[in-house]
Amino acid sequence: IKDMVNEALIIAVRDDRVAIEWQDIWKAKSLKELGPPEDVDYIQRERHAVAIHEASHAVTAHLLGAHRRIDMVSIEKRASTLGMVKSMGQEERFTQWRSEMETDIMVSLASLAGERMFFAGDNSSGVSGDLSSASTVAALMHGSFGMGKGLASAMNTRESGMGGPANPVSTALREQREPIEESLEVLYERVTLLLDENQDKILELAA
Repeated sequence: IKDMVNEALIIAVRDDRVAIEWQDIWKAKSLKELGPPEDVDYIQRERHAVAIHEASHAVTAHLLGAHRRIDMVSIEKRASTLGMVKSMGQEERFTQWRSEMETDIMVSLASLAGERMFFAGDNSSGVSGDLSSASTVAALMHGSFGMGKGLASAMNTRESGMGGPANPVSTALREQREPIEESLEVLYERVTLLLDENQDKILELAA
């Protein structure tokens, strides 16, 4: 807390002010937790697209994510991201339930659903990381956590050849591709319907 307040003071002094304001605390928190933003300007269409992308994540997380609380939402470009919705757990947990993991997948898929909804079926390459996250969680649900149709587990399987441990995500995506894809499609349709019912909230937050 002391470190963050000191950073906020630096921000206020640089802005030629004698008192710290809430916006300084917020900027300091973002800097400490997310790293410094890059000094770049989006073109207008891309700024709007990134805002829609992140707003879709945030609205979905807010409406569905009872097990997580939204901490920060940003469209400032950083080293590896164009924007970010940062969440935090409500309490310390050591297990996660299927319904919660499905919520996490829907939050990930919300960017694709939101972009297609507001850009006439089109979407950017910025959804690639979200699709990877959704696929990883779905693969673990089906291949390791007993949350799919089958009971077989991909955990502790061995790769042929060198005999090292297999990656359970890769194994599940290879051996259970069809049921994983079906689950993702169902959750995508659910989040699309949710966003369609809350378009006004997405536009308000994006603006």
